[in-house]
Amino acid sequence: MVTLLVRLCCLILLVLSNVTNAVELRIASAANFYPTLKKIKQNYEAITDNKIVIIRGSTGKLYAQIVQGAPYDIFFSADARRIDNLVKKGKSLEIESNKKTFVYAKGKLALWRADADSSQQLREMLNSGDFNKLAIANPKTAPYGKASIEFLKEMELYEEVKHKLVYGENISQAMQFVQSGAADIGLVARSYVINDMYWEIDSYLHKPIKQKVIILKQTKQLETAKEFLQYIQSPAIKKLIEADGYDL
Repeated sequence: MVTLLVRLCCLILLVLSNVTNAVELRIASAANFYPTLKKIKQNYEAITDNKIVIIRGSTGKLYAQIVQGAPYDIFFSADARRIDNLVKKGKSLEIESNKKTFVYAKGKLALWRADADSSQQLREMLNSGDFNKLAIANPKTAPYGKASIEFLKEMELYEEVKHKLVYGENISQAMQFVQSGAADIGLVARSYVINDMYWEIDSYLHKPIKQKVIILKQTKQLETAKEFLQYIQSPAIKKLIEADGYDL
């Protein structure tokens, strides 16, 4: 009987120890990367006791929250500029020796509508102006929105279509506008529409969408955050990111 009680106590202590050792990471993610990060979260949680909580939003709004001290551990931005600003402001910690950030993905822009017959049809719609509303992300807070404006200006279409633009808070909402019929077409992240018909915008028509990540200074889970970013750079996860419509 005593032996059974001892074994039972040891089992309870082992379970409590595993619970105690489990870590929760709060990760702020740009809206475009959220679907991919959800897949990575599932894979990661399947092989560790740790948990991932994802807070998604536009890069600009998440950046503002972080500057004000939001309690995130890691920030996956949709651009490099805001990450570099956070590093300059002393808001980051080293991922590894002399390395505070890296490009985890390079975003691509696509013109999309759910029922498009071909990429040529989409191209002709945009060039001819044969649409009522074009959805893009807010260029003030979302890098994909900024890239959309750069593209339209490079194509010398901006002045013709600027009165037709509708702005989503982020790239996810811009896509929702098209899905709901509030916009006829949308400039969205290619990662969102890889299984649909779309027209991929040549990268030379806008500044590169280099998406960077950092560990935030306020984290209390530094070692786990470092391990997670090492996991992000593993061959299997890089392959997953590429399959979701990004360049590396």
